[in-house]
Amino acid sequence: MFLKSLEIYGFKSFADKVNLEFSDGITSLLGPNGCGKSNIVDAIKWVLGEQSTKTLRAGRMEDIIFNGTDTRKPLQVAEVSLVISNEERHLSIEEAEVEIKRRIFRSGESEYYLNRNRVLLKNIRELFYDTGVGKSAYSILEQGKIDQILSSKPEDRRYIFEEAAGISRFKVQSIEAERKLAKTDENILQVETILKEVKRNYETKKNQAAKAASYRTLKQEQFSLEVDVQLSTLKSYIMLRESKIELKERYEREFESQKGSLTSCDQEIEQMQDQLRALGTERITMQTELQRLDESIKGKADKLDLLTQRFRDFLQQKDQAAARSQVILEHIERDTAEIDQKLDEMADIDASVIQLEEEMTRNQKALDATRSLLYGHNQEITDLEGQNMGLDDSLEELSLKIKELTDIIVIQLEEKLKQSGYNQNSKEAARADLVKAIEYMRKSLEEQTQFLKQLSHTTLSSQDLVERQLQFHQNMSIAVERIQALFQKYEAMQPTFLDELISPQGTISEKHRLDDQMAAIRKQVQSNRERIAYLREENVRLGLELERYQGTISDQKVAMNQLLSQKSAAKEWVSKLQRSVTEQEYQYKDAVKLSETAQERIYETQEDIRSVEGEVKENKNRIAMLNADLKDLIVVIEQQSNQIRSKQDQKNERYEELQKMRSEKEKLELQIEQLASNIAVLYTNFFDNYGKSLKEFEGRLSEETLDIPVLKSRLEEVRKNIEGMGYINQMAEEEFGEVKEQYDFLTKQLDDLNRAKADLDAVVLQIKSRSEELFLASYKQISQNFQEMFRRLFGGGRAELTLVDPENVLESGIDILAQPPGKKLTHLALLSGGERSMTAVALLFATYLVKPSPFCILDEIDAALDDRNIGYFLSVLEEFARKSQFIIITHNKHTVMGSQTLLGVTQMEPGVSTMVSYRIGNFAGEQVILNDQQQAVSFDEEGQSLGTS
Repeated sequence: MFLKSLEIYGFKSFADKVNLEFSDGITSLLGPNGCGKSNIVDAIKWVLGEQSTKTLRAGRMEDIIFNGTDTRKPLQVAEVSLVISNEERHLSIEEAEVEIKRRIFRSGESEYYLNRNRVLLKNIRELFYDTGVGKSAYSILEQGKIDQILSSKPEDRRYIFEEAAGISRFKVQSIEAERKLAKTDENILQVETILKEVKRNYETKKNQAAKAASYRTLKQEQFSLEVDVQLSTLKSYIMLRESKIELKERYEREFESQKGSLTSCDQEIEQMQDQLRALGTERITMQTELQRLDESIKGKADKLDLLTQRFRDFLQQKDQAAARSQVILEHIERDTAEIDQKLDEMADIDASVIQLEEEMTRNQKALDATRSLLYGHNQEITDLEGQNMGLDDSLEELSLKIKELTDIIVIQLEEKLKQSGYNQNSKEAARADLVKAIEYMRKSLEEQTQFLKQLSHTTLSSQDLVERQLQFHQNMSIAVERIQALFQKYEAMQPTFLDELISPQGTISEKHRLDDQMAAIRKQVQSNRERIAYLREENVRLGLELERYQGTISDQKVAMNQLLSQKSAAKEWVSKLQRSVTEQEYQYKDAVKLSETAQERIYETQEDIRSVEGEVKENKNRIAMLNADLKDLIVVIEQQSNQIRSKQDQKNERYEELQKMRSEKEKLELQIEQLASNIAVLYTNFFDNYGKSLKEFEGRLSEETLDIPVLKSRLEEVRKNIEGMGYINQMAEEEFGEVKEQYDFLTKQLDDLNRAKADLDAVVLQIKSRSEELFLASYKQISQNFQEMFRRLFGGGRAELTLVDPENVLESGIDILAQPPGKKLTHLALLSGGERSMTAVALLFATYLVKPSPFCILDEIDAALDDRNIGYFLSVLEEFARKSQFIIITHNKHTVMGSQTLLGVTQMEPGVSTMVSYRIGNFAGEQVILNDQQQAVSFDEEGQSLGTS
């Protein structure tokens, strides 16, 4: 596990988005004072969960957001993303790469993300427990933290040893368990106080509930008797009504049969009348046609005279139009040749315009599509956020339902156990009796088997043998009956209510279904959040594309205007000649059309003359045929009229019979309606008296009931019993149920709290025992490593770690004694600045030998070291860099040359930090710093670049 990259935006002096790529080994972070190097360390601590504004060197948490400069406005958000390689799965997450992101707004709202999923700060901290990584672990060491380690109280140094021992998680769990334990004690005291008050009311409500139950039983019997009386009356009404309905239906069938016969007669008369009307219409049509043919013959004679005169006029018009069209055609050919030359020039401009319009259309479609996609994304984001709000409400409702079901399960278990009368002692006694009976039977069978084996050696007679066998079978029969009775008694003591609770319709199965629903909703909420994040990233990209399309379309519009101006000038110059040619073409077409029209009229007139002569001859033949047909039609009309009169007489006779049947049917309908009204009144009165519908009890109509006098006698007896009970508390059963439910719940809750307290005591003891064991093992190993590492860094001397309170290992402070070469053993406060730094480094590396941190950030820890101590420091650092990743903020040239990668921080714009990267290479046999262009770079004492060589 190591740091892969760090992305910063809006954090302190990093106004623009900056991405730092880290590599294995040692990386030095360079830059002049005040350029923002330490802001990178603050960013790493902040993204790992640091909440102290003092540690982040800020007054309020909002102060870490870029606050603007003379030329830049303040930002509204700060965001830091840290990517960590997890290929060896040191972190408890099944992904090879882990991205942690923290975001804060000026409103004070903070967001945490783990692999782009929204999480809590608690989740981030738990991820790094006991890894040596975290906001306060030994993976980040600053100059201020060196003073804190060496100058603070011994108790404040424990966090380094606890992190190395891997008990940070245990410590958090122990504190949480003790907090729960204190809360449990408070709850126990509160429940005991409430239980005393509830118990006083329990017995009183129990007696009142028993009396209310008896009253309810009598009221139910009274109501049942009332229902039986009403149902008997209803049954008699219904039977009479059904007989009337049956008689009415018989009349209706006869009525419909007669009505159908009458309808058939009407249809026959209607068909005959339709035929008569059709014959009359045909007669009128033939008479009209004869009159029209006479008038037509007269009109045809006049038309022949008119057509002859028109034929002569069309011949003269044709000759004049042909001569005029020839003159106009010569003028058109002369002007057209001149226009063609100019149109070729305009065709080139049109081709350019078409090509440019196609490009503009494509760009406009892409622009519209991008806008539509942006709108769709925003709409989808709104829908998903609204859906998540609804799903959160559903989760809250399901949680309440699960809590209610859990309480119901506990109450049902208590009630069922009491109702079943289950007793463990009785069950064991029944089982023992059953086993004894079976054992007795087994021994009897063994004795009988032994007797049968020895039968060949016995002198018993056949009679004795038969009697002995009969006695044996009788004993066995009695034993079997006893075993059967004992087994039934044992089975009766088994609790059966558990099957009801765990059945598919039971309460426990319902709780499981609700749990599955909650899991599905949580999964949907998480999926929606991932989709929203993706859509917002896509909107940023689409916004850039939108600006690019708008710029391109604007340039194309300018070019289009230029081409259209050129085309307009050319078109205006050509239009004059075209108008002249067009006018001449119209004149030529008119002349040609006039000549053609005259020729067509000549042909048409000749055809019209021949057609009129043929029509006159045809009309005369048609008149003779129509006169013969008209005589035959008049005879048929007289026959049809006689048949219609005969059929009308039959219809009148059948109608009188139908009217008599209708009168009988209407009398039956009135009787049926009266019975229905009586039944409705019966239902209404019952509902007014008892507030229930009599229809609810219609299923009992088929049952046999007592006579009405017997029912009324019992009803009067029940009423007297009810009146003799006196005052009844109608809410007693409900009140007793509430009191009993509260009493049982509080008793169960008190038992649960006592068990929870015992469990928490055991957990705290176990955690402390395990933590003490791990801490002592790590402490001893770090103490030994510290002595060795101190001698190696100082070239001699010695150092010691001691527990201030060895009897209280988990709370004891840790004291540090150091003796550099040539000095006496002394406390840390008497050491020089360089000696203090080296001692802190020795303690850090001693801890790394026990539990190395995957990466370590050292902020100017070498500032107080001279060249000799720098050499010791670098030799040890290079050794540890083989296993861990080191990022060092430094101004020391020796430290820089010992690094494999360099990252530079500078402020090209005042108040705004930027990054540059370098690496160490060889040039002319010496180590030099190379930039991205493989050029050697030099720096001054403050880390400022002096240029390339």
